[in-house]
Amino acid sequence: MEEAIYAYRRKGRKVYGIRNHVLILPTTACVNRIAEIIWDEFKDVRWGENKENRVVLARHSGGCTHIGFDEEIAFNTLLGLASHPNIYGVLLISLGCGQFCKRPLIEGENKKLNLSEFKLYDRLLKRGVKVYWINVQERVMFKKYKSSLEQAIDLGKKFVERMIEDAKTMEREETGLEHFVMGIGNGASDPTSGLFTNSALGYVVDHFIHKGGTVVFSQTIEMLGAEELVFRKIDRNKRKHVYNKVKRLLETAVVLKEALQEYLGESDPTPGNIRSGISTLTEKSVGTMLKIGHDPSIPIKDVLYFSQKIPRNGGLYLMDSPGMDIFSISGMIAGGAHLVIFTTGMGTPVGSVAGPVLKVTTNKETFEKMPDIIDIYIPTEEIFDRGKKLKDLSIEIMYPKILKVMNGEILSLAEQRGHMDFDVRCYWPRA
Repeated sequence: MEEAIYAYRRKGRKVYGIRNHVLILPTTACVNRIAEIIWDEFKDVRWGENKENRVVLARHSGGCTHIGFDEEIAFNTLLGLASHPNIYGVLLISLGCGQFCKRPLIEGENKKLNLSEFKLYDRLLKRGVKVYWINVQERVMFKKYKSSLEQAIDLGKKFVERMIEDAKTMEREETGLEHFVMGIGNGASDPTSGLFTNSALGYVVDHFIHKGGTVVFSQTIEMLGAEELVFRKIDRNKRKHVYNKVKRLLETAVVLKEALQEYLGESDPTPGNIRSGISTLTEKSVGTMLKIGHDPSIPIKDVLYFSQKIPRNGGLYLMDSPGMDIFSISGMIAGGAHLVIFTTGMGTPVGSVAGPVLKVTTNKETFEKMPDIIDIYIPTEEIFDRGKKLKDLSIEIMYPKILKVMNGEILSLAEQRGHMDFDVRCYWPRA
């Protein structure tokens, strides 16, 4: 199987992207509509050999009144998305009064005027990211504008247009899997998820890692009840610090779940999980954990906090996150995952703003009902009718499509349908 990856090299950053998007990023939710107005001008623009690149918009609900650890997480999530390998350049849109809205210093200006340690613009420049910045509250600098809002929108459009023209000049280069991170997740689960789909993904995870790639999984709450499976993936003697991190993480999750159980009601498993036939969180978790791989020689290398930068050194990582699909995907994408493989039993249209999200199922009814949502159907009937092994089916069907999506030969269905799901608010303890 041809496994070369053709990707966009980010000069000066030692990273490769499988997409070459231009990102419009509000630094606070207050300017989401302004960002939409600018994005609307470019929503149908495509470039790349297979028209796989576009202008993407990251609407979100945060960017203001964050405190403490929540502030750090929100900032890192925005920073991680804006400097994502799949992003060619970013337009930051600020209101002007939020904690992440500090404008870049003008030459000769007193540095004390820019007091916030959370300065997205400055940090992005230091990372070598192409970035432009507009501020809705900024004074009117040009007489042709009637208001600062009109000025911000017009300048924003000009900056985006400039980045598109530059991005169009880039071409893909051949490289290896060792430069790439694959996120894995699951949602709208049913019994087929645990019986077949997650296990199928686990075989692909093993294969991807053996070829030099890095894999990250999240959704901490969905490890409860499957602790034994998780700890099997940790060499306690060689990686005692990882063992202790996971142990503390799960203990914290148990305390939080028990403390909030009275208010959570049917939170996890969800009502849909229960209607499909999943009876307990333990049953769901045991099935969920099969997706992290079957090879005992591939351990969990470390535990990352939400949106923390994921090392690109091969192997398996755990990222602490809530179970909700959009939050878990946002954290992995902000950490640098190039794409996400997402298993589902009942079907979900969730996507991402920066990387492809491929939905995988072994539920034939769901695949036939939602062909515009499910990217990959693994025909488990061949196991019983033809004696095929699930491992062979998984590698034969899933892996080639993953490579084609990475190379930009095809788009995920979420990309085709314009799903740009993302959020930054996450009140979740550090591992």
